[in-house]
Amino acid sequence: MGPLRRMRLMTVRLSLLLTFVAAVVAYPLNTVVMHGILLGGIGGIVEFWLSARRLARLAQHGDGERKVALVGWSVVRMGLYGLVLVKAYTLDQSSLYGFLSAAAALFIVRAVVVFLGVTGLDLRQGED
Repeated sequence: MGPLRRMRLMTVRLSLLLTFVAAVVAYPLNTVVMHGILLGGIGGIVEFWLSARRLARLAQHGDGERKVALVGWSVVRMGLYGLVLVKAYTLDQSSLYGFLSAAAALFIVRAVVVFLGVTGLDLRQGED
């Protein structure tokens, strides 16, 4: 298994684990927050997975094709974030708990990427 694929799989697994742990912790407090965490966390994971696969394919193309594809993909990514946040806003429009928890949960996957980058945990597994 290549290092990029190993990092992608480790990131998705840890992000799913953290998302579900945060949702379970939030469940007794507020179900709207739990739904927002699940929505934002899974949306962030889907976006990361699609972006990582897309970037692996783009690494093989020329510079001109990369620029056009990256701009187009940025629009798709922001659209996905927008859909997640709009849906989260409809969960609870008066207190915005769903929106805020989904916005925070979108960053779970980014925190996992930073964690893996600092610790190198995904690289150690490949050496076995």
